[in-house]
Amino acid sequence: MAKIYRRLNLFMAKPLDDGQMFTDLLADAPVDTYPMADTVGIDGVLCVRRSAEKRPSWGSLLDEVAGHDIPDLANRSSSAVLLLRVDGDVFAFTFGYGRHLIEQSLFVQDFGLRTALNTLDDKSLRSVDLHTLEDQPVQKKSQAARDSEVAIFGIDILRDILRAVTGVPKRGIGLKQIAGGDAMFSFGVEMEATDFPALARRIKTYYANDDYKTSFSWVDNVRKIKDDASIGTLNEQLVQAVCARNPGIMITLPEIGAWDTILGFSFTRNKDCVRPVIHSSDYLDTIPDLARLTIDGLKRDRLFVHDVDGNISEHPVYRCIYFEIVEGNKTKIIFDGKWYEVDATFIGRIAETLDLVQISTLAFPAVEVWNEEGKSKIESEGDYNTRAAAAHGYFLLDKKLVKTDRATSSIELCDLLTPAKQLVHVKHRKGGSAGLSHLFAQGGVAAEIMLGDKAFRKKARTVLRSVNPAARDLVPLSTLRSADYEIVFLILGEDSATLKQNLPFFSKVNLSKAFENLTQRGFRVSIAGAPTTPRLIT
Repeated sequence: MAKIYRRLNLFMAKPLDDGQMFTDLLADAPVDTYPMADTVGIDGVLCVRRSAEKRPSWGSLLDEVAGHDIPDLANRSSSAVLLLRVDGDVFAFTFGYGRHLIEQSLFVQDFGLRTALNTLDDKSLRSVDLHTLEDQPVQKKSQAARDSEVAIFGIDILRDILRAVTGVPKRGIGLKQIAGGDAMFSFGVEMEATDFPALARRIKTYYANDDYKTSFSWVDNVRKIKDDASIGTLNEQLVQAVCARNPGIMITLPEIGAWDTILGFSFTRNKDCVRPVIHSSDYLDTIPDLARLTIDGLKRDRLFVHDVDGNISEHPVYRCIYFEIVEGNKTKIIFDGKWYEVDATFIGRIAETLDLVQISTLAFPAVEVWNEEGKSKIESEGDYNTRAAAAHGYFLLDKKLVKTDRATSSIELCDLLTPAKQLVHVKHRKGGSAGLSHLFAQGGVAAEIMLGDKAFRKKARTVLRSVNPAARDLVPLSTLRSADYEIVFLILGEDSATLKQNLPFFSKVNLSKAFENLTQRGFRVSIAGAPTTPRLIT
């Protein structure tokens, strides 16, 4: 029989337990099973589900437009999966909507992506799907008009997780138009029915090698964990850590907050006990029986955010937890309700970069805290900046916006500017990781625009003159030397001595990125903390 071009999807199962059958790999869906024909030489089973014919939901609208029932408006979706054993491994070829028939958690989660990367020509990519690690994670898909190199897609190897990729295979692979994402590998090939075992065997060899490390080694830095079984195990470890009051448990605000409007935080079972900073103990102390805590309890309980106008927003505590689990040479991290696996080598590189970030020698006052009408209070970022500027002779640029056509909105040059050309960017630590990555990005953007945009410098000089005539010439109109400037990231509510090691991992990543980008442009970069102190009552 002549070979026919087919488009196929392939999954590889995790090893079966003793006594497990092919059909144990299926999700809970009714299927008809068929044995293999003797002529094809396949050790496997075919599972088919045919959905009932359904009239589309928009059919009645068209009936009304036409004035009578329109015949032959029907949807029918077909699903099938061929499960076969080859050399002790079990594979699944899916057809139609067949991928929904298998229990995804029972299949090797990186089989599709890794196989695609091992077989792709890195200069002939068509599209990439990325998940960017931010305080508000972003998913994006980039598609090129023609075969392109990986550099064309603007991937940030410190923050982007590659989720899927499509392109042209390398010479000698013998497949066409391949794609891979998570557990599924898709490809085109000329074949006949007897070729299924040989195809599975051949594609497993592509998965098993390390060719991807030549052009795509960065994909091992961080990967999102998706299979339910692994997530379930990690969630169990998380609950155990919470019950043991592990000091590594942090509860943070999972999104960027308007810090000057936030009054404080509280939790389920003590909603009215508003505190100006988030302490894990404020939540743990309210749980009536820690020993009986479950993951559902963490998802059900809430962190409440109270603002100065009396409004309250809320987030599941599970989404607010930051915690790291070290297993061998891998570190597992929960962040924004999602689990990630981080390579130890990558963590080491980030640590090496952070070691280069100096602690600022500038003087900053401590952040004031006090009690008022039975409630804990902490000094707002705006009030702190005003006090720090007055105490040390810094120029106050907080909320002094400069227009630019290089950003989507006007930006602050910095919060505080010293006569020695140190640009200080300030953010509270009180909400956890939520605003820190934004702080580092904000400082980097402002410095880069100041360096490269003469029109921005002209407008900045006008703003500086309005603050203090002596400040104007700290930003020259022409010939700005980046080496004359120091970018200082000041975090309120944390001592300088412990600041770097106490940053959440993804904030460390973004600080490392900002440091490398700014120092490559010639700026000096440092970081500083301002601990809390009781306000003196006069």
